[in-house]
Formats: sequence, structure tokens, C-alpha cells
Amino acid sequence: MTQNKPLLNWVLASQFAAILVIFSKLTIPLGPIPLTGQTLAVGLIASLLTPVAGNLAILLYLLLGLIGLPVFAGSATSFAVIFGPTGGYLWGFIAYVSFTSWWLQRRRKSPLNLTVANFIGAMLQLAMGSVWLIISNHLSVSTAFLTGFYPFLLPAIFKIVMVVALARIVNQRLALPLGQRD
Repeated sequence: MTQNKPLLNWVLASQFAAILVIFSKLTIPLGPIPLTGQTLAVGLIASLLTPVAGNLAILLYLLLGLIGLPVFAGSATSFAVIFGPTGGYLWGFIAYVSFTSWWLQRRRKSPLNLTVANFIGAMLQLAMGSVWLIISNHLSVSTAFLTGFYPFLLPAIFKIVMVVALARIVNQRLALPLGQRD
């Protein structure tokens, strides 16, 4: 069974990348940065998979968009999305998953640990998106955080509550974390 662990990671990454694509279609426009279901899916990926499988899922999702498949919010594709105003948020998915799955792999998946890990992961992702707005759009720090961080705090908290509830249900029914142990 040991030699099948890398295959398991790829299978899980593919399945969760597909879930991320589906959730990316849930979009509410909020100016240049839309409110999407992507971060709900990213929270689930981070809470349910190991760091290896989780990051493979995110990288696969980003690669699918880069090669031209309409996987991003609003069915957008290509380098324009990855390096446009929303690019930092997309790259921030890696930070979210890396931190959160690492944190949870070392602790019991209690509601408190799930909440703390996902909150920190979500804040890392929002901060990366805001910093990218400063770089890509030449915004001031205050403008970038006023438009790209603060409006997403309440939705992030709401999504974290949903992630914790869903992750607890899945964790009770499956042996987790899914994927090869790091």
C-alpha cells in the first residue's frame, strides 16, 4: 500500500481540484475582486487533505486555468487572471492550504483548531491578494486593504464557519487527513 500513496495524492488532488472548479462558479461581483465560493473550497481542501495532496489540488487548479480551461471565477482563464488584480488571491490559495493543512496535521481537528487554522489561512490569502493589488495596480497600502481585504473579512468568517461544520462532518465519517502523510 505504501507505493500507492503518491497515486492517492494525485487522485485526491484531481477530485478536490474539480470541487474547486465547481465552487469557483459561485460568484458575487464586488468591484474588481468578486466574492466567490473558491475560498470555501480552499478551506475544505486545507481542512481535509494533507499539505501534499492539498497543494497538488491547488496547483492543478491553477495549471488548468493557465492552459486555457475556464476554471476561475467567471469562467476566466489564462495569464491575465493569474497576473491580473485577482492573481494574488489565487496564489494566496497555496499559502492558505500550506499553513492550514500543516497546522491541522499536527493537532486534533477540534472545532477550535479548525477555526483558528482556517482563520489564519484565510487572512494570509487575503493579505497576499491585497499585497498583489499594491504591486499590480500600484495602489497605496490603505487603498489596497480597503478594497481587497476589509470587504472580504465578514464573508471569510462566514465561509470559515461553513468549512468547520462541513469538515467536522466529513472528518467523523472518513479517516482523515486524506493523502500521504508528510
